[in-house]
Amino acid sequence: MSRHHSHILSAVSFIETLKKGEPLVHQLKRFFAANKKYGSKDRKNIATFCYGYFRIGSALQNKSIEEKIIASIFLSNQTSNETLADVAPQLNDKIKITQEKKFMELGMDVNDIFSFADYLGEGIDAQKFGSSFLKQPLVFIRTRPMKIVEVLEKLTTENVPFEEITTTCIALPSAIKIDELFAINKDIVVQDKNSQQVFNYLLKPEVFLPKEPTVWDCCAASGGKSILLYDLLHGHLDLNVSDLRPNMLNNLRSRFKEAGIKNYHASVVDILDTKTKLPEKKYDIIVCDAPCTGSGTWARTPEQLAFFEEKNIKVFTTTQQKIASTVMPLLKKEGLFFYITCSVFKQENEDVVDYLKEKFHLQVLQMDYIKGYETQADTMFVAVLTF
Repeated sequence: MSRHHSHILSAVSFIETLKKGEPLVHQLKRFFAANKKYGSKDRKNIATFCYGYFRIGSALQNKSIEEKIIASIFLSNQTSNETLADVAPQLNDKIKITQEKKFMELGMDVNDIFSFADYLGEGIDAQKFGSSFLKQPLVFIRTRPMKIVEVLEKLTTENVPFEEITTTCIALPSAIKIDELFAINKDIVVQDKNSQQVFNYLLKPEVFLPKEPTVWDCCAASGGKSILLYDLLHGHLDLNVSDLRPNMLNNLRSRFKEAGIKNYHASVVDILDTKTKLPEKKYDIIVCDAPCTGSGTWARTPEQLAFFEEKNIKVFTTTQQKIASTVMPLLKKEGLFFYITCSVFKQENEDVVDYLKEKFHLQVLQMDYIKGYETQADTMFVAVLTF
């Protein structure tokens, strides 16, 4: 048996024992910890095959795990592949044909990958979104204020391939060990390209904010959006952050310390608990980065596509409506409410905005999908509302 076939069989063995709902990356770490025989290249190949299996989603359901892995290698590469040349040379000989012809060769359709197209939001291209699962998304970093020159010089000196997307956003290959190059959160923040754009509304010349606006990031998690907003407002804000998970706020405090953010107030708040005491003051800006399906990021975690059940869309939608409805009364007159998800589903996005608009008589200032499926990035949804 060849090394390549052995790696595929190891991936098959792992997939057969996979626990539904737990991130693939964590389960792979445990698998390799229990199987010390695998070297670094072995681990890389096996992990790639596992991710590849999930990248083809609902397609080829009548095929074996091994056949699906081989199909994913064929679909995800455009140049001769060492593994494919060994285990399926007839496919490797056709590796350079168009993606459309590859689907025909395998007897499948791109629409077979993503089986929830009926739930997509307005303007999301189902075929392009489905085909995006076949590529590993890039890693994006955002440079902190005054750090761009230093960061670019470091990347150049270390001969790291990169693409400068904007004056603060840089794309890197997924294999780059960023923490060995930069002080995370101090020099750069690891943040998807489109996640970096969620507050672009504030950059419009007609937007007026107080000198030091009061801000509440009500579902702050580990603080990525708050750090972004802090940088956009040059540190001139009265920042309040909350989350229902104490461990997340501990991560936030560590990140804020690394980022040099000292003046803020953090508290554990379960917005869904009617007995929880909410803040007493009102805010100029409320950021509601709502819990969601995460469907706009599934190309990074393709196992979520395989495990997802459509009934969960309604569960998240109900939660989003409750959270946004609870915090909305704390928005000042003419304040800005940012409703953000990393979902591509209409029920979680446009429908929630319509619900809030009707319930609170709000004006929608902006409502957009920031599409990432053609640029190996995440897809985000952002709506800006006001009284």
